[in-house]
Amino acid sequence: MGLREFFAAIPKVDLNLQLTGAFVDEGLLMIARQNGVPAESDDFAYWTDMLVNPDYQRVDELAAVAGSWVRYPEDIARVVYDIGVGLSKAGVSYAEIAVTPSEFMQQSSMSIDVFINALNDGRDRALRGWGVDMSWILCIPRDNPRVGDDVARWATGATAKSGNVVALGLIGEEDAQPVGQFKRAFATARKKGIFTVAQAGSSMGVDGLTSALEELEPHRLTETWGIHGHPNMINSLADSGTPIVVSISRALRRGLVDDVSAYPLRTLVDNNVQVLLASGMPRLYRSSLVDEYVMAVEQCGLDLTDVVDLARRSIQLSFLEDEPKKTLLDKFDKQLEFARLSHLDN
Repeated sequence: MGLREFFAAIPKVDLNLQLTGAFVDEGLLMIARQNGVPAESDDFAYWTDMLVNPDYQRVDELAAVAGSWVRYPEDIARVVYDIGVGLSKAGVSYAEIAVTPSEFMQQSSMSIDVFINALNDGRDRALRGWGVDMSWILCIPRDNPRVGDDVARWATGATAKSGNVVALGLIGEEDAQPVGQFKRAFATARKKGIFTVAQAGSSMGVDGLTSALEELEPHRLTETWGIHGHPNMINSLADSGTPIVVSISRALRRGLVDDVSAYPLRTLVDNNVQVLLASGMPRLYRSSLVDEYVMAVEQCGLDLTDVVDLARRSIQLSFLEDEPKKTLLDKFDKQLEFARLSHLDN
């Protein structure tokens, strides 16, 4: 059975890809050198070494530092294009990418319009050259609640509506700020008719999830952890149908589980939670969406049908508009049978 080849061959969507955790090393380092980062930074060698050997307790800091090397619109277009090329090679047809515009805009004179246009310059090149589509989730960093209203305004503005922005997000460790500080921004997004995504549970477990659901009412949760030990939360998520997007590799690298087989994916699926698999920070976690699917079958107790259902459900629960979503679902169904015949034995 060629599981890896099978999952690589079917069209996939990645609904939780973080821009600064998906940079391609060669392009990123070239940009850093062009921008004079090695000469101005005493710790450049330290961080470049960590790109090769990440400290997973500092991975968010590493992603932020790497992001600080990307300073100009052409830099942003280049890293987005490189990400698109990598997605194509992994058989990903569409990705919803979390970006934190305030972090890029603080270190340059870019306006939000210039920033979004730069994202779409790279996106358009990847779509034309490799057939990979990308949309943007503009995120508020939890450790900087002061920009919350600004990000909500950007995400619902005219440039965002025409520039493939599909959602407002909240990203970062929960203990940075109380979730209530972001309630107004999420209410603005809902009022203006765009989707919302909240990272929750990563450091506060079920308490963080409960607060996020009650205060923010997001359309989707990411990086959730701790649900499996709380039947009431499992039932609540199953009843509401709120999707949770998780990365097995993240849990492993962060030490939440000692072994992939300990990840409670089977429990979530068996209890009808709308769980979806994503890569998160594929470059830093040394993983891909194909890896996530293979681990789900080989080590987490799901059978092939379960994981195919997860893959198809990811398309259904994406923020794509109806027509492109239907087109992608039709493509998935057609290529699924071909992939079975080509890569799986009886």
